[in-house]
Amino acid sequence: MEAALQKYNIQQKTGNLGATIEGIDLNIPDEELITFLKNALDENLVIKIKNQSLDRFGLADLVKKFGTPYIHPIVPNGYEDCPEVLELLRKPDDSELFGGESWHSDVTWMKPIGYVSILHAIDLPDVGGDTAFSSTIAAFEALSSGMKELLRKQSAVHAFHWRENREVEPWFCEHPVVRKHPKTKQEGLYINRMFTSRFCNMTAEESAPLLNYLFDHMEEHKFTCRFEWSLGDVLLWDNRFTLHYPINDFSGQLRRMIRTSALEEI
Repeated sequence: MEAALQKYNIQQKTGNLGATIEGIDLNIPDEELITFLKNALDENLVIKIKNQSLDRFGLADLVKKFGTPYIHPIVPNGYEDCPEVLELLRKPDDSELFGGESWHSDVTWMKPIGYVSILHAIDLPDVGGDTAFSSTIAAFEALSSGMKELLRKQSAVHAFHWRENREVEPWFCEHPVVRKHPKTKQEGLYINRMFTSRFCNMTAEESAPLLNYLFDHMEEHKFTCRFEWSLGDVLLWDNRFTLHYPINDFSGQLRRMIRTSALEEI
């Protein structure tokens, strides 16, 4: 790992999560590089790789190195010739970002869940459009011992349509509220504001006070980092132990990204 650190020049973003890596060509994802990226992801949860040039097929080939590619069953933005890659396009006259503006993790409402997401900048606004991330591991570690013990015993419902008061198969499932990282053994919260509707065996109304407290807690600045984008940047993040938030602060400008995800191996 020390040789890889010297070879690839990795720099941490904050004390809790995030790193930037230079000296990588993702068009040549050999076994050594993929092993390094997986280790860097385990340690930093989010990594940015500069100066890349991938088309949708290259992005699809890359994500297959991390697991089974995810093809979204609802969102129609996948390419016909490469359905595992989504185009995230915000036109100058659009008011909202693709996927909405809220802290969340990708693909939490199914099994297996989302593992890694990969986002590549194709067209960017002159300024703005950063992406923020939060470490659910750091957020869990900051809780009291009593709260940790309570949450370790809980599971929660994740549903794609829960804000419409619908828990519709196959777009909802139950997950433990606390997950243990398979490599580092650290524990992290596995809930998010966009898709977690309630605790199991409770109503949404009964669950709301504690869930909202935890959502607010996870989103505190001390657990987060924020990445600025440059053309050619690629971001990889671990959906199991992070939240992310796309910042919509570039009205009247074009932003085009391509994104793909791999599912967790079970």
